[in-house]
Amino acid sequence: MNKLDNKIVTTKNNVGNEFEKNNGTGKDNRYLYLRSVAKIECGQNEGTAVCVHTSDAVGGHLFLTCAHVVDYTIQSVILRYDGRAIKGRVIYVNRKAVPYDIAVIVAEQTKQTTDILPCQISDKTPATGQKMFSVGFACREYVPSTVFGHMHRMIYSILTTTCNVSAGFSGGPVFSIDRKLLGLTVGKLNTGTFHFVLPSTEFVETINKYIITNNIEILNDLESKCPLKTVLWNNGIPTFEVCHI
Repeated sequence: MNKLDNKIVTTKNNVGNEFEKNNGTGKDNRYLYLRSVAKIECGQNEGTAVCVHTSDAVGGHLFLTCAHVVDYTIQSVILRYDGRAIKGRVIYVNRKAVPYDIAVIVAEQTKQTTDILPCQISDKTPATGQKMFSVGFACREYVPSTVFGHMHRMIYSILTTTCNVSAGFSGGPVFSIDRKLLGLTVGKLNTGTFHFVLPSTEFVETINKYIITNNIEILNDLESKCPLKTVLWNNGIPTFEVCHI
């Protein structure tokens, strides 16, 4: 039996029950989203990555994670999926002082990656109160966890949610109930449970252009050119102190 089939999903406020109703009756279908998520290891850093595309044109499986997970560096990483260690390479990463803390990774297609499925990136901004869930690998864990919550508000192109994530979730996906990628976990409050997410609307167009053209220069558009966003990013979002996880 595939190890991912054994995953027990923790639900809050009956959101998990609604999720199951919207995804058919089969056990595999309910947890199919787990097949796009991998643990990432980069030196001493641990985080989570999500597959958004797979094809020979882009060199294999295309994953997204946070730049801070890979130390803002173009380098080789290890992706762990269903007990397997898969070699990956960072092909693009944001600079440390520039929004939006995103990195792009390619893992070659091999027998170890045939059952990894890409997720669909949403091009819609979620509404306040919309139900969603975050997936990630808590530090020193090799089985993904799923945490349910809802959209709180948007602050300067960063989403806040009530998903109570833990260390190791950085770079991991936040999904809508219909399993579309709404964004990537960036961090959480130093105290409290609020969870900060880079929304998919900030990167979906660039990623789709790269997939179509295979032109790596396009990925430079993942860096925000907005001076105000850069100031806010480097000095903390007003009224909040965000820590990377």
